[in-house]
Amino acid sequence: MTLSTEIKKESKKELFSDLDKLRNEINSFNEDLNRFNSEKESWFGKKEEFSKNIRNKITETKENRNKRDSLTKKVKELKEKRRNFNETSKKKISEVVKLRDEVNTLTKKAKVKDPLKIKGDIDQLEVKLETEAMSFDKEKEMSKKLKQLKKSFGEASEVIGFLEKIKKFNSGIDDAKKNTHGTHKEIQKIAAESQELHEGIIKNSKEIDRLKAAEGEAFKNFANFKKKFNDANNNLKEKLSEMNSIREKINKFKLEEDEKRKLKETTLIKSKEQEVEEKIKTGKKLTTDDFLMFQEAIKNKSD
Repeated sequence: MTLSTEIKKESKKELFSDLDKLRNEINSFNEDLNRFNSEKESWFGKKEEFSKNIRNKITETKENRNKRDSLTKKVKELKEKRRNFNETSKKKISEVVKLRDEVNTLTKKAKVKDPLKIKGDIDQLEVKLETEAMSFDKEKEMSKKLKQLKKSFGEASEVIGFLEKIKKFNSGIDDAKKNTHGTHKEIQKIAAESQELHEGIIKNSKEIDRLKAAEGEAFKNFANFKKKFNDANNNLKEKLSEMNSIREKINKFKLEEDEKRKLKETTLIKSKEQEVEEKIKTGKKLTTDDFLMFQEAIKNKSD
C-alpha cells in the first residue's frame, strides 16, 4: 500500500484527531498509574506494619510464656515448701497433744494443778523474805510455806520438764505457721503475676489472629492494586506505541507535503528563470521581482 493510498484512507485531520484522543487516554492511564501505585504502596506499607506488629507480639508472647512457666514452677516449689511446713506443724501439734496428756497424768499423781504457778509463788516468797522486814513469827510462817511449795515443786519437776518441752514445741508450731502463712502469701502473689501473664498471652494470641487477618487483607489489596498498576502500565505502553505509529504517519504525511511544496517552488523558480532569461535576450526591462527570482535561481544552482 503506497503512502498516497494510505493517506486517502486516513486523512491528516483524522490522524491528529486520533493523536489527541490517544493523548487523553495516555493522560488518563498516567493518572490511573499514579493512583494505583499510590494505593499499592500504601497497602504494602500497611501489610509491612501488620507484619512488624505480628513479629513483636509473637516475641512478647514467647517472653511472657517463659516468664509464666518460670513462675508456675516457682509456685509448685513454694506449694511443696508450704506442704512441708504444714506437715511439720501437724507433727509438732501431735507431739504437744501427747505431752499434754503426760502432763495431765503426772499432775494428777503429784496432786499439783499448776506447777508454773507454784514456781511463781516460790519466786515471790523468796523475794519477800530477802527484801521485806517482818516479825520472827511471820518469817517462820513464810519459810515454812516456802519449804512446802518447794517440796510440791520438786514433786512436779517432771511436769515442769514436759511443760518446757510443750513451750518449745509451741514456739516451733508458731514458727511453722508463720512460715506457712508467709509462703502462702508469696504463692498468692506469684500466682497472680502468673495469671496476669497468662491472660496477656491469651490476649496477645487473639491480637495476633486479628493482625494476621488484617495482614492478609492488606496483602490482598496490595496484590489487587499491583495487578491494576501492571494492567494500566501495559495499556499505557500500547497507547504510547499507537501514538508513535500515528506520529510516524503524520511525519510521513508532512514529509510528502514538504516534497510537494518544494517541487512546486522549484517548478515556479524554473519558470521565472526562463522568463528572466527571455527578458534579457529580448532586452526587456527587469523588475525587482525578476532580480530576486534570478538570485534565487543562481543560489539553487550553486546548492
